[in-house]
Amino acid sequence: MGLDTVEFVIIIEKEFGLSIPDEGLEHLGVVGDLVVYVTNACEMQNGINLEFELVYENLKSILHNDYGIPIKQINLKSHVVKDLGMD
Repeated sequence: MGLDTVEFVIIIEKEFGLSIPDEGLEHLGVVGDLVVYVTNACEMQNGINLEFELVYENLKSILHNDYGIPIKQINLKSHVVKDLGMD
């Protein structure tokens, strides 16, 4: 996992008030999987029910604003490293 990916995870943890364990990260390489994880983790860790679409839009915004990835390139099937170029 590269520096961009580590920073992205830290941003997600701060944004949503979560703790994402290192051992689970290898299963979160696809944007859609990450959205599902964050949505479920918010409910389990914080008791907050967030809508899937809200989490998805927030993650797209982070990827676009913080990493310069074009919005059109980000979709639920995008792989964070292979498709979006994060390392």
